[in-house]
Amino acid sequence: MAKEKKQRFSYWQRPSQVEKMENAMPLSNCTSKSDFVCTAIDFYIGYLYQQESLDYLSPVINHSIKNVIGGVEKNICDMLFKLAVETGMTTRIIGGEFEISDELLEDLREYISKLVAENNGIITLESARDDLNYG
Repeated sequence: MAKEKKQRFSYWQRPSQVEKMENAMPLSNCTSKSDFVCTAIDFYIGYLYQQESLDYLSPVINHSIKNVIGGVEKNICDMLFKLAVETGMTTRIIGGEFEISDELLEDLREYISKLVAENNGIITLESARDDLNYG
């Protein structure tokens, strides 16, 4: 904004507002009451125009966020489906090769559930190999 020459204007102000302004002046970069009032007016005008921008931008931002979340949701669902297929294949192969009792399966399921919870779902083949004492 170009420097404009200030003009004098008369206005009315409540004494309580003047007191609040004087108390707030050290918090601002204003050097006078006049400077403080000009800064406050510029701030308030910016605030009013910002509200108009928010009324326009809010639905646009909301729509964009919904699109991004929808894309992420689809990707997660696709990956979970692929993971379920791979897990199902592995389960069929192992189940066909070994005779495992229902009791051992239940113990293994309980052990693995605790292990997954403790490790936030991150289990590597190395950690599984090193920890074969599950039941």
